[in-house]
Amino acid sequence: KTPDKLRAGYMEKHGKILLEGYGTTETSPVVSANTPEANKPGSIGPIFPSVKVKIVDINTDKELPPGKEGKILVKGPNVMKGYYDDIEETSLRIKDGWYDTGDMGLIDEDGFLWHKGRLKRFVKIGGEMVSMVRTEGVLQKILPNEVDCCVVDVPDSRKGAKLVAAVTKEVDTKEVIKEMSKDLPAIAIPAQFIVFDELPKMGSGKIDFRTITDMVKQQLRTE
Repeated sequence: KTPDKLRAGYMEKHGKILLEGYGTTETSPVVSANTPEANKPGSIGPIFPSVKVKIVDINTDKELPPGKEGKILVKGPNVMKGYYDDIEETSLRIKDGWYDTGDMGLIDEDGFLWHKGRLKRFVKIGGEMVSMVRTEGVLQKILPNEVDCCVVDVPDSRKGAKLVAAVTKEVDTKEVIKEMSKDLPAIAIPAQFIVFDELPKMGSGKIDFRTITDMVKQQLRTE
């Protein structure tokens, strides 16, 4: 997902619009994409004509109506037949021709697909599902451009889990929480901020949240 700051900065510097799309290796590899003629910034575009997408409840697999957030399933001639020499994984990910992407999203009233993060980046806090990606996005808008951040979950004895934000610079915690509260419920706001010199990234350039989760847990154990 393209951060709002990057999209705006690219437009300001180059005078070009960044168009986002969506796909996976298993879908050969595109499912949807914005175009100059049909573009909703922040979305991943209209679904390609030959591709079917449905959003289902993560607990019941029941198909959800437009505007409701759930798990993204994809069906069409672009979907792979299966994983080589791995019948078990294939049967888990493809059922009745529908490929389970493991991504969360929604389809709006205009047919645009919106990516809401990986299912594994959702956590249940006090009985409610919370998107760490959404919390991260709100935090990124508040922090200066030069500060990296990553929101992870750690165990909590009261609510099952809590959020912790890893950042690369000291922040005014009270002020940041105050600003985040304008867009997020209390359970989606980090309970703690931990400063690291840098946050590791993967080869793709994305923040390595698994490694950062381990770093945060290690830091909490030493406190």
